[in-house]
Amino acid sequence: MSTGKTGNRYDGNFKRTLVNLYQFGGKSQAALCKKYGVSIAALGR
Repeated sequence: MSTGKTGNRYDGNFKRTLVNLYQFGGKSQAALCKKYGVSIAALGR
């Protein structure tokens, strides 16, 4: 039995949207992560 955690997979469009909101929309990483349920580590990648 495996207890390893599998990560979420996000499609390319979702990733681009979050990056654009962060870079050009004036949103902080913390605000985006909270709103969209993404970890800071995932957004940072």
